[in-house]
Amino acid sequence: MQHYRSPTWRHDEFRQCPFGFTTRNFHYAGKVWFVSGVVAHPRFNTANERALAKKFPASRVNRASVDAVARVATAVENARANAIAEGAQVLPQAFHELRKLNGTIMQHSERAIGEFGDSRSLLSIQGAAELMRNNFDILEALSNIEGMRSLPRDGTVNLFDLAFKMKRVYQERAASRSISINVNGVRAIIKGSQKSFPLVPAVLIENAIKYGTAYEPVLVDISKKGTRAQLIVENKSVHTIDSHQCFERGVRFANGVEGAGFGLFLAKEVVAAHYGFITCEAGNGVVRMVVDLPLKDVIP
Repeated sequence: MQHYRSPTWRHDEFRQCPFGFTTRNFHYAGKVWFVSGVVAHPRFNTANERALAKKFPASRVNRASVDAVARVATAVENARANAIAEGAQVLPQAFHELRKLNGTIMQHSERAIGEFGDSRSLLSIQGAAELMRNNFDILEALSNIEGMRSLPRDGTVNLFDLAFKMKRVYQERAASRSISINVNGVRAIIKGSQKSFPLVPAVLIENAIKYGTAYEPVLVDISKKGTRAQLIVENKSVHTIDSHQCFERGVRFANGVEGAGFGLFLAKEVVAAHYGFITCEAGNGVVRMVVDLPLKDVIP
């Protein structure tokens, strides 16, 4: 079990277990699974593997056979995710009409910016409409947590570009509290859902502004840590936070500040669906949210 729980496992990787079996890992239903076989070709060519192949001559397979099991599981997961995503499209008509209305506001603000330039007021309207769209996504996710967890993660997400986009969306709100948002780091790419993952930096940056100390910056950093990508949002705050309980559903970040206690819960669920984890480090008046994810690539 220590072998299979090793943090050095990469996704979709072939490795040999201590007994000589060839093992491949894959994800299914939000968990990591392993499939093993007595592999005849290609081998790792170790003594354990050769002894196992001689002991079970009728059970030998090749890596393609092991890989086929994982592919079947992936196909089942995709079919399940597509079914849930299709079911999630059935929304109340009133909610649908609100989305249409907000879309119209965004369309007109974009057209006005194109005609008259990006004035502060027009950018504010556009930013407010984008915030409203994010809130609709959060409401939709809350109404169907299982659907959000199962959204296909067949796209890619550029963490730096996404963080910079969220900076533009939230900078008007930050400016109202004399807070600046600074985005630094590398353009790390992860595999994921372009529909659900934007909720993560949106929630973290919004919280940093809401609970942060006025005149103190919000720092967003994206870095590469070996085979992992990290998205860190850091801010100063006078509010105390329970670094463990803050991700529970309905637990509010701080008393006396508007909030329903769903943002960090949703962020945790989205990150977990992307095979990552999120932690909170709080102390000495600083709150640091760390999102750790499997890294696909880093681009210039």
